[in-house]
Amino acid sequence: MQSLLNHKKKKVSKLQIIALVSILPSILLLSDISSAEIKTQSVAVVKSECNNFIGRVSSAGDLYLPSGSRVCPGDRINPAKGATVKVLCYLNGNFVYLKQSTVLKEPDTCTPPQEITELCTGLNPSRCYNPKGAGEEKEAPILISPYGSSMLSTRPQISWSAVSNATNYTVIVSGYEFYWEATVDNKVTTLPYPKEQKELQLGNAYKITVIANLGGSLIAFDPLIINVLPEKDQQEIVQKVKQIKELNLPPDEVAILDLHAIYMSKSLLNETIETLKARVAAGSQNPTLYRVLADRYLEAWLPNEALREYKVADELAKRTGNSDELAKV
Repeated sequence: MQSLLNHKKKKVSKLQIIALVSILPSILLLSDISSAEIKTQSVAVVKSECNNFIGRVSSAGDLYLPSGSRVCPGDRINPAKGATVKVLCYLNGNFVYLKQSTVLKEPDTCTPPQEITELCTGLNPSRCYNPKGAGEEKEAPILISPYGSSMLSTRPQISWSAVSNATNYTVIVSGYEFYWEATVDNKVTTLPYPKEQKELQLGNAYKITVIANLGGSLIAFDPLIINVLPEKDQQEIVQKVKQIKELNLPPDEVAILDLHAIYMSKSLLNETIETLKARVAAGSQNPTLYRVLADRYLEAWLPNEALREYKVADELAKRTGNSDELAKV
């Protein structure tokens, strides 16, 4: 009986071997096909590297690019069947929604703003405008913030340059049926918006003036005219910023690319500079961040602040061996 069982076991083993040998070519063929498919998919995911990013995939739905991927000119968006891929365009700060396979191109995919204004930067110094007119060389308090002529904030911080021999400063904020003033001593050059004062209203324009008292004589620089964005634009900006922040991306990258594009699409120098300054305060060592901040300071006609940030960008670029950024600085 035992010999019969052993004989059956041997027969089964032989049959298993024969079966395995007969299906082995098919297994190998399937293995080759799977490998080819994996290689094909890998090739499809590979993207060419570039420094000229034109946007960011801001949603799921692409076959190969995960949400948060930066994209370059010529990259292809491949929406899955029935999916819509959302891309933030850096050219205009707007989202585009793509349902079909699309090659990203400028300006076809990301339409530029109707009115394109060249920015005042270290690379375009001819675009920088000096607001100081003839006969205004005398030292006067120059407004530093709010930056630019548009903003979201209804309670902006106000700051200005110090004037030697000033005994105190008077800050005046005025508009249609709107007025308040505050006087601070000569050691103060920054005034947080007073809590007791009515906040600025959305969609309105205001004039901010700083006057220096030099022992009985008063001197003031040209006032700053600032526009607070209307509610519709405010809500649009807030929603875009929220969607980008929900991606949980590297903070420096978001400040330099995404938030910069969103804010500057509405000429919001104030929010752009404040966002970049927050990254500086957080200890960023990214030379690009300091260089972009310097560019925006130039646009706000603050050359001293710009020079300070260019120097930091230069030092960081040298320290990290970033030749591309060093050339831009």
